[in-house]
Amino acid sequence: MENDDTIFRGKPAVMVVTPHTGTLVPTDLLVHPAWEPVNGRLSDPGGKALGAVARERGITCISAELHPCVIDLNVAANNTGLSQRLNRLGLCRTHTSRGEALYPPGFEPSEADVQRRVEDYWKPFHASVLRELIRLRDKHDNVLMLVSHAGAWLSPYRTQPGAADCNFSTNHGASSARAIVSAMTQAAQALERSWVVNGKLTDAFATQRYGRPECGVHVIELEVAGRWRRELEVAQGKLHSEAGPDALMAEILCAAERAVDGLAAPRVTGDLPGELRNACLD
Repeated sequence: MENDDTIFRGKPAVMVVTPHTGTLVPTDLLVHPAWEPVNGRLSDPGGKALGAVARERGITCISAELHPCVIDLNVAANNTGLSQRLNRLGLCRTHTSRGEALYPPGFEPSEADVQRRVEDYWKPFHASVLRELIRLRDKHDNVLMLVSHAGAWLSPYRTQPGAADCNFSTNHGASSARAIVSAMTQAAQALERSWVVNGKLTDAFATQRYGRPECGVHVIELEVAGRWRRELEVAQGKLHSEAGPDALMAEILCAAERAVDGLAAPRVTGDLPGELRNACLD
């Protein structure tokens, strides 16, 4: 296996992607005082725990470096269903999750600024995801891409009373075999974690663009929220944190891995790598 700071290459049929675990803010943005407290702030503790477990188990993992307020790697780079302004705001946020303005009035990212970040950060990240996904699919009949995100938490003025611990998304069931989802929810239930499938965030970018279960490419997005998120925040805030929360994540990841290995081989036709590239990068 090979690894660097952001990409760990393993052999199992599961890969983990954590687009919201980045904490760095580029120096050119730090001229705006509002970015200083954002620099180093973790948005997705669940993703960090999932990535750590994946690496420990030799599972491929790709993690973001930049804070998701700089550019959200789990949002389409060109969403034709939105106006340019809304698409730009989705990619490069102008406010923190606490509702704090990140830019002085008149200094918000322009179209050119957003496009530069897409070219410099978004496209290279997803090119890496595609390479690893295709590499694993060449080795296995079925692969699962498990994407951790903090989409609801990143939304300004968020309110999440009673949020479930595990929020699984499968694009209304279109991005993954049901057996994998069932295995993960059963594991969560056994661990006394609350869960929901296809709740508020049912059709995020990764499930829409990467999911091809009929071709052996399964994609599930997971947002850790509620009590579990709070426990992870406390544990990761300690210098010598307990292994409990990560052990729980390991159980869910193991359940997913067993389910993928038990799937029948799909009947693949057409150019799967080409279809994925067209769906994700064009």
